[in-house]
Amino acid sequence: MSQNHVSRAGRTPGARRRRPHAVVGASVVGGLVVIAGAAYAVGYVMAGDNTPKNASVQGIPIGGMPAQEAERKLQKQIAPKAEAAIILKGPDKQASIKPAAAGLSVDYAATVRAAGAGRSWSPLHIVNVLRGGGSLDLVTTSDPAKLKAAVTAVAPQFAVEPRDASLAVVGGKAKITEAVQGQSLDVDKATAEVRQAWLERTSVDAPLTTSDPQITTEAVTSVAEQQLSPVLSGPIPLKTRDGKAFEVPQQALVASTTVKQTGTTFTVSTDMKKLFAGSQDSIATLKYPQGRNASIQLQGGKPVVVPSIDGRGVTEANFIKAVQPVLARTGAERTAVVEVTKVPASYTTADAQKAGVKEVTGEFTTQFPYAEYRNNNLSHAAAGINNTYLKPGDTFSLNRVLGERTAGNGYIDGYVIEGGVLKKEVGGGVSQSATTTYNAAFFAGLEDVEHHPHSLYFPRYPAGREATVYYGSLDLKFRNNTNYGVLVQAYVNKAAPGGMGSITVRIWSTKIYTVKSSDLVKSNFTTGKVITSKDPKCEYQAPIRGFDVHYSRLFYQGGSLVRTEKFFWRYSPGDEIKCAS
Repeated sequence: MSQNHVSRAGRTPGARRRRPHAVVGASVVGGLVVIAGAAYAVGYVMAGDNTPKNASVQGIPIGGMPAQEAERKLQKQIAPKAEAAIILKGPDKQASIKPAAAGLSVDYAATVRAAGAGRSWSPLHIVNVLRGGGSLDLVTTSDPAKLKAAVTAVAPQFAVEPRDASLAVVGGKAKITEAVQGQSLDVDKATAEVRQAWLERTSVDAPLTTSDPQITTEAVTSVAEQQLSPVLSGPIPLKTRDGKAFEVPQQALVASTTVKQTGTTFTVSTDMKKLFAGSQDSIATLKYPQGRNASIQLQGGKPVVVPSIDGRGVTEANFIKAVQPVLARTGAERTAVVEVTKVPASYTTADAQKAGVKEVTGEFTTQFPYAEYRNNNLSHAAAGINNTYLKPGDTFSLNRVLGERTAGNGYIDGYVIEGGVLKKEVGGGVSQSATTTYNAAFFAGLEDVEHHPHSLYFPRYPAGREATVYYGSLDLKFRNNTNYGVLVQAYVNKAAPGGMGSITVRIWSTKIYTVKSSDLVKSNFTTGKVITSKDPKCEYQAPIRGFDVHYSRLFYQGGSLVRTEKFFWRYSPGDEIKCAS
């Protein structure tokens, strides 16, 4: 028989009985939720668009302000500081960093929102609004890459390359140029310090790294004090065994002493040969008998050896032996005794006799019509050329031998060619001495170094085989390319009125070759124009025909042709110049 179990008080079996305090707890929680929700809603409503009443940013009150007004107030008061350039200061240089260009800026809108302006369901926002807000920091933005780039851009302003100290002789004294320490901006440190300084201060000490030069001022000063300054400290007194005295001049020491730098090492050296040469005037005060080198001179129209004479005095070797040990001494220790001995001639009689100047190896004569300027100028030129001696390897230069042709040197006005026109100039006509000398050297077989034929042809000269000179631009040069001495002889036979004069040049040496000239082959003839000139100084000029000329210098030995040198020249035509009346 089945049974149904009914619980007391109408409860079904197994059901639990609710306790009274659980019902009460649920009611309380529900009430709190309702209250909190109401407060949350009130806070949301209270926030509105204005900032909380107690809101401030870095001491600037913005409470109760609409968001835009608060932004404007903050910007007005903070912008001057936020936008001010930050100065990187070095010991003697500085650079400016502009925050905007460096990616540093203030977000005023975000700052005002953070202060509590505007509605938000964020619990923190609601709480901040309900408690009336408070003080907070600016909201800023930064771009690290732009900031570093801005600092990197100004780094070169602080860069200093290290410079070594140097030493030289200036004004007769040791001159030290001090070393310079290198420096560079530490970009990473400078970037961090600029970021930290922004909004706090407007200047930052530039963080610099230094680098030392390889040669310090101290090292150079040591060389100057110990090696150079003593040498330059004053003249060096010298005495001879027979009681005479002279001194090595201060200026000679200065001129002979140099400082050479090799890597980081300085070497002070004195050119003793140069010092000896610079002391000759001082040595001459000893008045010992002077020697004389042998020479070869023309006497009676022929070369004669003038014997050498040995002298007595201070030789270079004895000078160096006495002076070198005391160069770096000072005071009373800066003196020495020098030996006086026989001074042999540097070019002896035997040297001159072996030079082989014994026969004419080349000779040439040119003639000229009477003109006083030719007589005068060619005579001066011949006198300057005459007795010129060339050792083996020496080069003859007509401009060097004669110097500038001026009135002060005895020359007068004569005709020269300028721009294809004959004009008067001091020293005109001297080119005839160049042509004559060139041909003498040509037939002597000497090396042609420089010669310039005239631009116009004159029948008194061999076509092409002639030369002109002009001081400072055109020269006649030939080299003694033999193993013998060469002596040049030159003389003039002056022209009488209505007659002809001549200039002759001879080369004396030892004959090596018999030199001949080939035929002077002319071709390609040309003619100029007829020009009428209104120049008050105009002088009639006859027409001159132009042409090409080819010739060769032929060298013979033992009757056989052993060498040939080819020459070519092109003459310009000379215009006929008529003078307008």
